[in-house]
Amino acid sequence: MTLPLVYRGTIVALLVILTHWILWSSVDAKPLYSYADEKGTRIITDDYNKIPPSYRAKVTTVEQETDGYVGDIERVSELVGSAKGFVVRVPGMSLQQSKIITYASMFGLLCLVAMNLSRSEAIRALALWCLVLIGICAPVLVYIADDGAAAVMKNKAAEIQQKQQDRLSHAQ
Repeated sequence: MTLPLVYRGTIVALLVILTHWILWSSVDAKPLYSYADEKGTRIITDDYNKIPPSYRAKVTTVEQETDGYVGDIERVSELVGSAKGFVVRVPGMSLQQSKIITYASMFGLLCLVAMNLSRSEAIRALALWCLVLIGICAPVLVYIADDGAAAVMKNKAAEIQQKQQDRLSHAQ
């Protein structure tokens, strides 16, 4: 079975993007060393040899968040062994929002594969229809999640309303 040029190009593009994301998504971190000098000034360095020998006994080591290939392996092992299921943590989003993005992405990828590999026009149309629904529903679900933007605005509105009621009660 030979795939048309457009389908092969789509698959190659997806593989290139996935490879780029895996290989160059992050940088390896180094440990940071912290100590206080005689004046009490906190000094932080990433080179242990730069610390004067008299302060080495009082050094505290801070491990930065592990990134890079080792960090990716650790994150995958956490996901596989967790009760949360497979969720890719999206920076700046909560766990619930990350779940929505992860599952929508996986379902969207499945629809793209079905569109590109299927010979049936009905399956292609159904996959396209599902992609459109994902494009509409995923952002809405992220917005109305328990800790999404809608909840944040609702909490701020409740705080403002409470402040206004407090002002009115003090004015009377």
